[in-house]
Amino acid sequence: MKANKEIIMNAVSNLGFEVFRNGQFHWNSSNTPDMVINNDGTIHCWTSSPFKNNTSNHGDLIDFLQMININQSYKEAKQEAERLTGLTLPDINKYKDNGYTVDNSNIKKTGYISEEFIKTFDIARKDNVTRYKELLNEALPSLDFEKQKEIAIKYHIGYIEQSDRLSMPIRDEENRIVTLWKYNKNPNSYINDKGLEVTPGKVLFTKGRERCPFNLYDLQEYRKNITQEVYLCGGEKDTLNMIGNGHRAITLGSENENLKDRYKPLFQDLKIVIAYDNDDAGQKGAEKILKQLQGVAKEIKVWNWNKVQKNQDLTLFKGFDMTDYLSAIKKQNLEFDKTNYQEDIKSEEPVMKDKISKKELLQKTTQNKIRLAVVEKQMQSYKEFINSKRKEKENELDFKINPKIFKDIYDKDLSIDEKIDLTTTKVDELKEESKNIGEKIKDYSESKMVDKSELFRTLEKEIHQFSAMVEALKNENRELRRELELLIQKDEKEKEQKSLEKENKNLQEKIENMKNKKTTSKEQTPEKINKVSYDKTQVQEM
Repeated sequence: MKANKEIIMNAVSNLGFEVFRNGQFHWNSSNTPDMVINNDGTIHCWTSSPFKNNTSNHGDLIDFLQMININQSYKEAKQEAERLTGLTLPDINKYKDNGYTVDNSNIKKTGYISEEFIKTFDIARKDNVTRYKELLNEALPSLDFEKQKEIAIKYHIGYIEQSDRLSMPIRDEENRIVTLWKYNKNPNSYINDKGLEVTPGKVLFTKGRERCPFNLYDLQEYRKNITQEVYLCGGEKDTLNMIGNGHRAITLGSENENLKDRYKPLFQDLKIVIAYDNDDAGQKGAEKILKQLQGVAKEIKVWNWNKVQKNQDLTLFKGFDMTDYLSAIKKQNLEFDKTNYQEDIKSEEPVMKDKISKKELLQKTTQNKIRLAVVEKQMQSYKEFINSKRKEKENELDFKINPKIFKDIYDKDLSIDEKIDLTTTKVDELKEESKNIGEKIKDYSESKMVDKSELFRTLEKEIHQFSAMVEALKNENRELRRELELLIQKDEKEKEQKSLEKENKNLQEKIENMKNKKTTSKEQTPEKINKVSYDKTQVQEM
């Protein structure tokens, strides 16, 4: 429908959305506005393609009404639009100024990013070829142009003109786009709305969205040959450079990222080389992920930067990463060094673990019990929120929980200390999940959508699954405590038995000594001389 900007601003405002003077408003975000009303009255969404059955990021008021009321027909939406636009219009200066200009930086927090939305970055790439090539060369310096082009096509690397960044979709195991990787090695500083200079990070991701490991499709392909090692890199840039140089590589997204349970089967029985950056964050991240991979990967080795420096006489700096390494050996015509890896960590692990007593392990389970109690309390508050928002009790959904979340750690051939470490990791993941749910509840509460039923259903399902995971982990931790307590009792009994055996042995030795002493006494009985005959006679004992 045809209408000017002020008419549509008034209509959207009457639907309950707070519209700012520049035409921006929050549709499904809590921080940065994600929609804007253009001068011609059309509405544009920066973060996804919600219009026309999720096929377009651009629409009119009728499209918007059908989007927020999914069961509304075109005729009903048209009638509603006519009613809304027939109202008395306020002056534009009565709208509040939010202090923002149009910024394509935020993304809606639910659902998946559409393929149509990604195409806009491919169009921008073609329209800005020279700048695109410059950024691509900065991101993939270890590759020649033909290889850069091959990688860019394979992973759909596009260009975001507004922020002058490369873009790349991050897909889950079902090939759905969950977030966007945005990269510029030398981002420009800018002055924010408060007049302060801000320097953005080199790497950004769409705000408010969960992330997943990059190139999961490749990882599934790697599993076809589990005898060949896979390099676990610190980020997407390193992974792309490694793949471009012919190495099998993957990343969890950052060096501080946890390996979530849902992805562990993909790492099962693989030979992993952890190749994180040459700095404290890289070292700590490697130690952290090493523990999480134990009991999952067949072999775990760690890239040793000190040996690389010694073996190949390279000058390393703080933060030196795999991209820097590949670029350096390319420049100096050196071979890729596979001799620097530390020994298989798993073979060294039993020696390390023997130093931890069972009582110390029991203390760990106690700590996990306390931490789980905190998470359980948070879970109860989430359930109360869901119950308070549910309009009718009979509408409560009977969710079928994914059985994988109940997979018991006892199914794995792990030692008791490995099981406890795994439980501790799971508790960490639950704490992170609890934080995510808390943020989603906040987003739900602040959402201006008229029909939030789909958001509610998704949130309710996540809380049900979270509750089930908390209960399952409580049971696992409880069983571990029982097992440890029995082992400690067994050790104490064995210790007591050994003490009794030693005491019995000492008593037996004393008895034997007494017997031996008596026998010796018999053999040494003195002889007497007969006073009459002077013959020696043996004194007989009575």
